[in-house]
Amino acid sequence: MKSKSLIKIFSILLLVIYVNGCAREKLFSVHIIDVGQGDSIFIQTLEDKRILIDAGDEEAEHTVYSYLKRRGVKKIDVLIATHPDTDHIGSMDYIIDKFKISHFYMPDAKTDSEAFYNLLDSCKEKNLKIEYLTKGDRLKIDSSTTMEILSPSTITDKNNLNSIVSLLNYKGYEFLFTGDAEKENESEILSSCNLPDIEFLKAGHHGSSSSSTDEFIEKLKPEAIAISCGYNNDYGHPHRSVLDTFRENGAVVYRTDKNGSLVFYCDDNGIFTKMSKIKVFLFSNYSDLCYH
Repeated sequence: MKSKSLIKIFSILLLVIYVNGCAREKLFSVHIIDVGQGDSIFIQTLEDKRILIDAGDEEAEHTVYSYLKRRGVKKIDVLIATHPDTDHIGSMDYIIDKFKISHFYMPDAKTDSEAFYNLLDSCKEKNLKIEYLTKGDRLKIDSSTTMEILSPSTITDKNNLNSIVSLLNYKGYEFLFTGDAEKENESEILSSCNLPDIEFLKAGHHGSSSSSTDEFIEKLKPEAIAISCGYNNDYGHPHRSVLDTFRENGAVVYRTDKNGSLVFYCDDNGIFTKMSKIKVFLFSNYSDLCYH
């Protein structure tokens, strides 16, 4: 009898774990894919729209592809190349080749690199139109999700300054994705945009001190910040001064070089993630953290 009771309890626990897992799959989610020293962000909305922002460097193609396939992705509704640096577009030609793409966006910037030409070739082969985004553009993703473009306002000869900075709103929760935007971009955004407090920030330029000024972070007041960078990378990302700024402003910092791929979920109660066995709930109307 005792063994049957234990089996019954174990079965119930497995069912609870399964149901919880399924429930999370149906939530709005933001995935910071661990592509080493680069960026790739996958977003899935409650209405099953799929967004991919950047795709890492050339060596990340199988990492990004397999990550998406494991989540049942067959079509990407919105594909964004924030700017034509290789660590952001190196695998984008592969993604275009392997998935159906509804819309492909990038800044109207060019660079002389193999990755950039491969990207153009893949677009041509798939007859995929390149749509250029600039400050003030707005994308309606679905009935609950919009994306407003905050930068670039002009195109320069410095790729990082051409980065697409997008503010995604899901049911009032604000997510800011910054590419490799630097201090100049942040300053212009602060002076020309009425920014709200945000719940989530993807740190600019892998946590470099060329981004994330004190003024910018103080204005945004992000509750959670994700840094995408390679383990023991040659650039020293994230820089200590930037980490200090984040912590001084009360943000919880997550890093792909320390934690691997990161997943953040959002429901009517707020944003949460699961790190090891600890759920961290980040409520937009609370400054403290609740651990469950």
